[in-house]
Amino acid sequence: MFFRLIDKFFDKIKYLLIIITFILILLASYMFIYWLLFSAKVPLPEWLSVFSWGVIDMCAFGFKNTPLYKEIIPILPVLASGVFIIATYLINCLYSFLESNHRKYQACVENYKEHLASNINKELHNDFIKDLKRTAYMLVKIKIVVKYQKSYLTAMTDTPVDENALAKKIENEILASVNSPAIQKKGMQNDTATYLITNFEQAHDFFVELVNQSSRLISKEIKPKVDIGFYCAAQLFNDLSEASATASYVDRMIDMKITNKIVVTPRFKVYFENIFPDSFYFSVQGEYNLSEDPDLVKNVMIYSIKKKS
Repeated sequence: MFFRLIDKFFDKIKYLLIIITFILILLASYMFIYWLLFSAKVPLPEWLSVFSWGVIDMCAFGFKNTPLYKEIIPILPVLASGVFIIATYLINCLYSFLESNHRKYQACVENYKEHLASNINKELHNDFIKDLKRTAYMLVKIKIVVKYQKSYLTAMTDTPVDENALAKKIENEILASVNSPAIQKKGMQNDTATYLITNFEQAHDFFVELVNQSSRLISKEIKPKVDIGFYCAAQLFNDLSEASATASYVDRMIDMKITNKIVVTPRFKVYFENIFPDSFYFSVQGEYNLSEDPDLVKNVMIYSIKKKS
């Protein structure tokens, strides 16, 4: 409010100076025209002469009662015109001075506002980071999917493959083989290998180990007509009281069936971009409805992660 008042004050003063300049230009022009008419001894109305000499006397108030006044009466109107021209010049100088200082004042105000906004944004960002750091847990789930390509032509000679049994076997092997220090707890949950992560500084190494071990164990079981892949999803949460709801949420992410990628939510992306920006690249996979209620649409942007070197 204070800044606006000063800004308006500058505008009002400049507007007043513009009006004064306009009046001075009119008077200077009028005095010059009057001088021409006066020199030509053109008869003028009495009221106009009274007004004109009143203006002239105002300009010559310093020497009106001196002999000089009477000597230069013929040129007094043009001298008055010159006085108004000089006054116009001085007013224009004053206007330029005010305009220059007004611009400087506005620049100072903008710098102050930018500095204030910068400080506020820093405080908000610091508060945002503090809030992010309240995140204490990460839940990661990986599910193996096996597809056996049956053929009627070779049905009699092919060795049948139990897709479910093979998937569970690989999942258990992955669960046992991944032993990152970042893991607080692991186990099978809802037919998925599940990891509870608490050390986010080592999350990068955990995902590297998870992918490497999964690839190694899947490669061992790949055979002709047997396709094996995985669904993997991760989500962050603050408190163990949220573990059950988070597990259900991650299961719904698994059900999106994005093959051979580790998929995450915007919360995961925001956390690692701000806290550990050198950990992952993020690629958009699209929007998916992750609502518990199939009739309620709650689309969420889903990303896949890739480790940074």
